[in-house]
Amino acid sequence: MSISGQVRNFNDIPNDILLQLDKMGVDGSPLLNSHESAFLKIIFKDSLKGFDFINKKVGFIKISGEKGKIHYFDMQKKHFVDEKHPCDNGTLYIFDASQKEESGGYDAGIVYWNKFLVPIDKVVTKLKK
Repeated sequence: MSISGQVRNFNDIPNDILLQLDKMGVDGSPLLNSHESAFLKIIFKDSLKGFDFINKKVGFIKISGEKGKIHYFDMQKKHFVDEKHPCDNGTLYIFDASQKEESGGYDAGIVYWNKFLVPIDKVVTKLKK
């Protein structure tokens, strides 16, 4: 398991990736498209430890109840347009083989808008539901 930090400023993200924000979060599929993969690779670049988002199944969890990449990327887009709009990149949880199987095939989970670090087993359980 790896719990990763993130880039906190859009100025740290290459312009060619930011110009593709409209192509991110366009569907609810947990499989990431190439634009989503590139964006998340930059956001979580500091501690990927060899993890690559390409062709990965990633679950997005807002602990207060909402779940899904559409909501996550909508928040990112709104923050890009207006930096006063609240945004949380979240915490990346990279699963090992057994966690992937137990979660229903997810390679990773991103938990956002949570004040505390969530134990990885709870992330796996939430994605399994």
